[in-house]
Amino acid sequence: MEPDQEEHVQTVGVKAAISMLKFYKREISPLMPKSCRYVPSCSEYSMIAYKKYGVFKGTVLTAWRLCRCNPLGGSGFDPPRWFDEERVPEE
Repeated sequence: MEPDQEEHVQTVGVKAAISMLKFYKREISPLMPKSCRYVPSCSEYSMIAYKKYGVFKGTVLTAWRLCRCNPLGGSGFDPPRWFDEERVPEE
């Protein structure tokens, strides 16, 4: 995939995951304190990861992000990227 092309995976699994994330953002997230240390937020990161990489890789990346999003973890700009991809420079 070319870096400037945005391809989106549209499988049933991806659509189901995105639907669950939209429900979470609409119904559950507003009831909780804002605590994500990263940009994009963990739920936005997850949506992007599922759309870009599909269900398996999206789930792995989401789990990895959730493990890092804690007071002892990092913070800042952290877009989804698979482990062997180059880091996107911050603008």
